[in-house]
Amino acid sequence: MKEQLYQQIEASRVPLTAKQLSEETQCPLETIQTALNELAGEGRIASTRKGGWAVPETIGLAAARVAFQRNGTPMAHPVNGGAALKIEYSDAKRCMPDDLALVRPLGDHCQLNTILRRGKDRLAAYVRIERKQTKTIGKRNAEVKTVASAIPCDVRIPYDVVLTGDLDALENDQIALLSIDRYPQANHPIYASVLRVLGDEESLPALMRAVAEDQGFATEPIPAVVEASEAMPDAVCPEDITGREDLRDLLTFTIDGSTAKDFDDAVSIEQTRKGWRLGVHIADVSHYVRPGTAIDKDALERGTSLYLPGLTVPMLPECLSNNLCSLMPDVDRLALSLFMDIENGKVVDHRLVESVIHSHARLTYEAANRLFEGGETDISPEVGEALNQMRMLSHVLRGRRVARGAIDFEIDEPEFVMDETGQPEEVLLQPRGEAERIIEDFMLAANETVAALAKNTELPFVYRVHEDPDPEKLMALESLLGSLDLYTHIGPTPHPGVLQGVLEQVKDHPARDVIRHNLLRALKKARYCDRPLGHYAMALEDYCHFTSPIRRYPDLTVHRMLKLLTEGRMEEAARWQWRMADIAADCSLRESAAVSAERQADGIMMAAWMARHIGEEFDGTVSSVTGWGLYVALSNGAEGLVHISQLDDFFEYDKDRGRLIGTATGTIFCLGDRVRVRAAQANVSLGEINFDLLPPMEEAAVTESE
Repeated sequence: MKEQLYQQIEASRVPLTAKQLSEETQCPLETIQTALNELAGEGRIASTRKGGWAVPETIGLAAARVAFQRNGTPMAHPVNGGAALKIEYSDAKRCMPDDLALVRPLGDHCQLNTILRRGKDRLAAYVRIERKQTKTIGKRNAEVKTVASAIPCDVRIPYDVVLTGDLDALENDQIALLSIDRYPQANHPIYASVLRVLGDEESLPALMRAVAEDQGFATEPIPAVVEASEAMPDAVCPEDITGREDLRDLLTFTIDGSTAKDFDDAVSIEQTRKGWRLGVHIADVSHYVRPGTAIDKDALERGTSLYLPGLTVPMLPECLSNNLCSLMPDVDRLALSLFMDIENGKVVDHRLVESVIHSHARLTYEAANRLFEGGETDISPEVGEALNQMRMLSHVLRGRRVARGAIDFEIDEPEFVMDETGQPEEVLLQPRGEAERIIEDFMLAANETVAALAKNTELPFVYRVHEDPDPEKLMALESLLGSLDLYTHIGPTPHPGVLQGVLEQVKDHPARDVIRHNLLRALKKARYCDRPLGHYAMALEDYCHFTSPIRRYPDLTVHRMLKLLTEGRMEEAARWQWRMADIAADCSLRESAAVSAERQADGIMMAAWMARHIGEEFDGTVSSVTGWGLYVALSNGAEGLVHISQLDDFFEYDKDRGRLIGTATGTIFCLGDRVRVRAAQANVSLGEINFDLLPPMEEAAVTESE
């Protein structure tokens, strides 16, 4: 009903009233009004002054998600795409990060029309307590009055916070999770009450919890989920195996990082006459997590697991993620098994079955890589032989991917080695080894195969899509390359192979990492969608996320649809069609929230690590040039600012070529320059690092000799 109404309103040239829609559809007015309110709450339609309904664009409005820049400037990101617009404040309305709103576009800015749905109802904040003694006339003893305020941990929120309710247990310099009682309006602050204390503001674990909570990832168990978890079995029940293909004798094993606890995927391999039969066996989470249950609702709200340094916030309760659904070795587990017959790197046939498997080994990437390098491991000869077969198949799959022009960014993620108090002792950048690439190649093949199956069978589905890049951003990338004397023609609509060629061209360039990050920014964000729009970076027509249902809700949805397909229940599957767009949109937002949380947490940890090294000197690369200074990246991924006021000259900013030019000395700083810096300051809570620029080594040596 809701989708039918939307299509009617979208197709109409004039706004339609609820009464008109009721008469046209022969549906009760109350039913129509409920559906209209739901559509309006999603920002898909808007009401007019005369009581009609229209899509926002037809009445000069646009639905948008609110985001705040670090300086507190609110920006509207149109839901249907387009450039972000700066929001002009009205006298009364005050928006918050992640709000869904209707805005009125006015060129490069907009006015806030209506806040449709608040993006958050809680926030983490630093508590500030002031207790004053006050004496009332006529009373002998003075009274202690407590005045409590808070500063949001999320620096994007520019509003003051006043705390209400019971404040007796609060102490200064704590981080508390707050429930928003009244949103900011005009000159009034946020009013909030304390839900619980997360810890002291100097505590990194407390900061990590604050980051998670601010992005909507609850760090405390939900009572209804706990109750449902307690009813789960401890092991696979015999009746669950009935009707499944028994693969317990097939040699299968998992390969994951050494600290992993949730094992989504196991692999197997058999040689065939013309190639290989690759088995990708994915935990059958959908067998235990049924739609509409407390666990399912919580999983959808989270959208994904969150992995922060020292803190994991799983999408599913640990009884499932770390036990019943995890493909641990030497125990029976339910799976969805995809067998792919591969010849010359191409999947020529496939078979998808509900199965029961019995993983024969839990391998780590480190151990598998040692085996490939000829080192000592405890891997059995049988598993070792399978690994070598997988390595050969991986090379063939990768060669085919390279041939079609897929982009491989090769960006290493930082890994923090923590001490017992949660402080970072060391920051490592772990490059991908052969074992990591094998699993990546196999999962990509499985995701592509499953997506093509869904499209060919017209199955309601959640696809992973990556649309063509913005031509203007590509022009900016081409200009950046030119400023580095790398003259490459990219053009407005390049094949992804052209961008992969850029990465190959700069692999030995001093500014390699800078260029890779700028190329990544030039591309649109991958997202989830109910339509197969293709994946630009992978040069694929069909792609989805199928391989991680323990930690991603889209994968869980994909499993549910695939099982309906394999069981021949297509009529039931068709009834899910109307939900796919909503699930895809919600999961895209939750993924974005997780990325923001992980980026913020990494910044905090980097600053905490640097705080231990104040005064020490480092070699770095200029990663960004702005009007206020240079950002310098170290080899471990830490990045800090050399403020322009710390430079020994008056510098002008050449925006077109992205460089600073000294007016007296003619000194030029540009992207990719190798520099030496000294750690000057580190603001841990903000995740900010400041460097002092040092003279080049040869100049320093001359100065010392003089």
